[in-house]
Amino acid sequence: MAHFTLYVLKGLWGPNPIKVAALLESLNLDYDVKALEFGSSDKATGVKGEDYLAICVNGRTPTLIDHKRNDFTVWESGAILEYILDVYDTEHKFSGKTPEEKALISQWLFFQVTGHSPVQGNLYFSNVYWKNAYQEEVPPTVIKRFSTELDRVYKVYEKQLSAQFAKYGEDKAWLVLDRPTAADFSAMGWLGLLPDIKDKLGVNTEQYPVLMKYVEKLRAQEGLAKVFAKLQH
Repeated sequence: MAHFTLYVLKGLWGPNPIKVAALLESLNLDYDVKALEFGSSDKATGVKGEDYLAICVNGRTPTLIDHKRNDFTVWESGAILEYILDVYDTEHKFSGKTPEEKALISQWLFFQVTGHSPVQGNLYFSNVYWKNAYQEEVPPTVIKRFSTELDRVYKVYEKQLSAQFAKYGEDKAWLVLDRPTAADFSAMGWLGLLPDIKDKLGVNTEQYPVLMKYVEKLRAQEGLAKVFAKLQH
């Protein structure tokens, strides 16, 4: 049995499981993947099924089970990242070394999970799934709301990353420090997918040149690159 079991969505896993897998890969922690059917309530295979709801009452992915710590189970991607780093990043390769570093990392991690992820996810859903889900065209005001907010979020990233690039140089700059942290892994899900889904989002990425340089850094990060390679097979 592998050290961990990571629950993902069947197919492309979903942006939030991707970020967890990237951190596990980066720390050389072995894990098995259990893929669930999106939207299904099948007892054994559905993300809304009885078996999965018994370990994740929220019925969303990811969920991580740590088999070397009495099958400790945790869900919500930000909480999973923090757990992995608290327990297994003993050299602080990707975690904060001081209270100040830890606070700044948490600041940007929470910005990603509460401010960025929901709005990009909602815009993607509205453009791709709304019509089939509700049997109607998506109202233009819905697209405007999420597009406007996503633009605001991207501009926050653009400003922060511009300051980081100026401070550390393009090669060393990451979202918070001069090395990748939990905040960067949290961003790897939706931002890592951005070049592949920008047209479905209706986003002109040329408006965010520094952000897109950062996105390429994320996609080249060893752990995420390994995850994307697995998704191709």
